[in-house]
Amino acid sequence: MTGRYAPTPTDAERDVDDFWHDVSDGTSRGDLPRDVDDGAIRGTGDGPPTARPIAAEDEPASAEEPSEEPPEEEVADEPEDLLDPADVLRRLAGLLGGSTIDVGDVRVQGQNATGHGAVAIGTVNVTAGRSDGAGRVWFETLVEASVRELATTYAYAPSDQRLDHHLQHHDLVCLSGPAGSGLFTSATLAVARRHGLDRVRVLGAEQLSDLLGVEAPLAAGYGYVLRLSEVVLREVDGFTLVALAARATTSGSTMVLVGDFSQRKHDFIGHVVEHRAAPAVEVFRAHLRHRLVGQCAGWCVDTCDGRCVDRYVDVDCVEHPLLSAYLAGEPRPSEVLDVVATIARTVPRAGALAERLEQFLPLQLRERAVEILDVRRGGEENDGFTIEEVRAFRLSCAVLAGQPVAEIHQAAQRLARFGFQDLASTGAPLRGAAIDALLGSTLSQAVTRLNDAHVSGGCRIDFSATGEPLRSVLLEVAWTEWWSPGQLLGWLADLIRGEIPAVRQAAAGAIGWSATRDVQAALATVGELARERRAGVRQAAAIVLVAMAMQPALRQRVQVELGHWAAGPAAHLRDTVARAYSIGLARLWPETALVQLRQVAHARMQRRNNSVVRGLVEVYRNGHAANLVPALVDWTTSADPEVQLHAARTLRVLADRWAEAPREHWPELLYLVDKQTIRLADLAMLWATALSLPRTAYRSWRTLGFWLDRADRQPAVASHCLELVRQVIAGQPALRHRLDHQLRHVWRPVLPHNDLLDDVERLIDEETR
Repeated sequence: MTGRYAPTPTDAERDVDDFWHDVSDGTSRGDLPRDVDDGAIRGTGDGPPTARPIAAEDEPASAEEPSEEPPEEEVADEPEDLLDPADVLRRLAGLLGGSTIDVGDVRVQGQNATGHGAVAIGTVNVTAGRSDGAGRVWFETLVEASVRELATTYAYAPSDQRLDHHLQHHDLVCLSGPAGSGLFTSATLAVARRHGLDRVRVLGAEQLSDLLGVEAPLAAGYGYVLRLSEVVLREVDGFTLVALAARATTSGSTMVLVGDFSQRKHDFIGHVVEHRAAPAVEVFRAHLRHRLVGQCAGWCVDTCDGRCVDRYVDVDCVEHPLLSAYLAGEPRPSEVLDVVATIARTVPRAGALAERLEQFLPLQLRERAVEILDVRRGGEENDGFTIEEVRAFRLSCAVLAGQPVAEIHQAAQRLARFGFQDLASTGAPLRGAAIDALLGSTLSQAVTRLNDAHVSGGCRIDFSATGEPLRSVLLEVAWTEWWSPGQLLGWLADLIRGEIPAVRQAAAGAIGWSATRDVQAALATVGELARERRAGVRQAAAIVLVAMAMQPALRQRVQVELGHWAAGPAAHLRDTVARAYSIGLARLWPETALVQLRQVAHARMQRRNNSVVRGLVEVYRNGHAANLVPALVDWTTSADPEVQLHAARTLRVLADRWAEAPREHWPELLYLVDKQTIRLADLAMLWATALSLPRTAYRSWRTLGFWLDRADRQPAVASHCLELVRQVIAGQPALRHRLDHQLRHVWRPVLPHNDLLDDVERLIDEETR
């Protein structure tokens, strides 16, 4: 385990220079992005490599799966993507439904507050209907009782005050927001507040210019609400709005045009009021209270004073975990009304309410996903795109949430033409109108477009945190109704074999999600990816395994598969096992990780990878130091030099970790010794191995010097450091000789005022005797 060292003046001078650099700039050398083996070229362990460092991912040139070790002729692989396990798990949890609620909703842009259900879904009660005689202009007068009921159940939105202000000073206002967001209801009540509950009319016209005719029926003292279609909106110009405003002023009426003016709001500055949303929870409260008026919502003994309704709405319903998470997602008004209706029928409580929500909310979310992917059903215009391209784009948004629109578009084209030879991206970069057409109104309300000048296409498309559950439901609908499992898995595997790390990782999560639908097909796909020569593809395969293990029903199957891979002869499969533990599985199965990572550590391929070490560090970081350190001590006694090497590498990384405040002056490993979590004898054994092996000695000696520097004038830390050094060199002449060299030629010149070095020198003298 130990080796002799014969220092030369050149080595000593180089050691001083390197150590001074480390101590002076405070650089941490432990959590390295890739492993550079100390002394790998020189083979002495006495100084830094003098040749090109060995890359983290040097893979065999042959495409065939290496069985025991890679060929000697190797080529450099692509740079490895360093992943934060917490970030990987967080992203997967969003797709796999890891939140406290199994269903969720989208965020809508515009008003969620709506009033009477009939008005919200487009049917109105009228007292009379008239037209201009030619049938091109018509109006309907709303019943006063209906408008009054509408006002009773309405939840006011922040934009209402501004809308009222505009109507006081202008006779024509454009209320802008997406369809189905409560625009019509808000406009109706604004007109009622301006003119009275009995003076609200719904106006219709084939073209806006028809309203400018002499025969157009605009009566004085009435307010008119006109809903504009997308076709009419495209034809509106500023002159038309000015003429309509003049006509309304002349007739003594007011007019509110309702539609989505978002693409043209700068063209009509001064006329447009942006619709702002009222919280969905307030809409829910208002409607449920209205539906329960006159009912007893509790178990009142003698008489019901009505206060039980408030307790039921505010405590039993709004504070229910499932319902509060659902309402936090800001669902559409019509969806809130559906939930209110299903609750108001039987007024369920406790377990019955939870059961009702668990049945109804997923069905509602699935209906929305069906609406998004069934392009024909939406009846939206998609000029320039085929139905297959539109559907593929919408699914790609769910799979690649957060990615640039250009990457989503390219992935969609590959899915739309899957099975064809020509898979190259076609067409110009997507811009605003084209993106709107591809997304459609429903999905547009579920996603946000983030401007980013640094990415291709200039923006990213992402789901809000509360809208994450819609992603998995879109995948489910796609899996069951639109594409075969072979097509989807083949497409996702094709994305993983691409060049963009973020796309690979997102596609890997989608394959992991699919495993509950067809576990055998998912395992076959991940097995193929795990045999790939490219490290980035194997890393994505590891993410698939983590995603599968996050689903309780699949954990046993994944654990068995990993056991076969770790014990088998295929080097790339074993490497994938190590990667899976390094990016999350070590948190789930720490004890199994120690067993399988040792099996993987035997492979010579792992000399050039840090996956095993990262997996071991993950075990340590998640509170299992008491199990990890003794296991690593056992690794140091292995007859296999590769296993010893990984134990030493792990020690080298852990030695650069420091305790948290107020014990930040303690090396974390020594602090665990002080707390009796681990044994000092075990720690000394690991240090002796790391200081002895040529591939880890150089940097380990530097780290030990840093420990001694930080321990000076810290009596408690210094005593532990000295005892550690004593046990490290006990019975080890070669290590004692190396320590003496470090003390005289490296540490003394750099740390001339460190009193602790005098105690180290006395330890060397005692051991020499």
